[in-house]
Amino acid sequence: MTKYTLYGRSGAGSLIVEFLLTQANITYDVEYPDDEARKSDAFRALNPLGRIPVLITPEGHAIYETMAIVYHLVDRHDGLAPAAGTAERDRFNQFLALMATSIYPGYHRQHHNYQYGGTDSLDDIRQTAKAFNYRLFDYLETELSPYICGKTLSAADFYLYMLHRWDTDKTALREGRPNLTHFLEVMRAHPVVEQVLASQPPRK
Repeated sequence: MTKYTLYGRSGAGSLIVEFLLTQANITYDVEYPDDEARKSDAFRALNPLGRIPVLITPEGHAIYETMAIVYHLVDRHDGLAPAAGTAERDRFNQFLALMATSIYPGYHRQHHNYQYGGTDSLDDIRQTAKAFNYRLFDYLETELSPYICGKTLSAADFYLYMLHRWDTDKTALREGRPNLTHFLEVMRAHPVVEQVLASQPPRK
């Protein structure tokens, strides 16, 4: 094997991997296994949970869990994060962790609330998660300048852009958050974002 292979799902958490591979100008193959394929023994040999994304490296080993893949790419390929050992890299790691451990789960609770409680509590779960995420976006509003690491575009910005796509009311998300709105407009116009989004197959 001489290049990466990504197993993903259209518009899902594998978007960040496609963004970063494209941003780093890395040639890769991508496959979008359906629900049945992800339940197969062959796929579960790559990820025992049967989830995407899974990245097969040029050396042939598989990496699953989004953050593990992001850090693999950041460590191996220049230009995706500030230099290691700097205050900017600490900031990058901090905000990436905040988004992965707080905002991402908040969206999961909104879209998959049935996994977190009984029928009578589903709306409360969704609304509580949405309010929590919006408090975090209020905080990010004060930190974007224009990117998470100031003037330096990084993997964290592509991750934030991916997350916002899962919001159920993007007008409300932007309301009263001019820095976030500007950030999202800049990211949407980025050629990497345009290329990757245009290549996504229809959701089944």
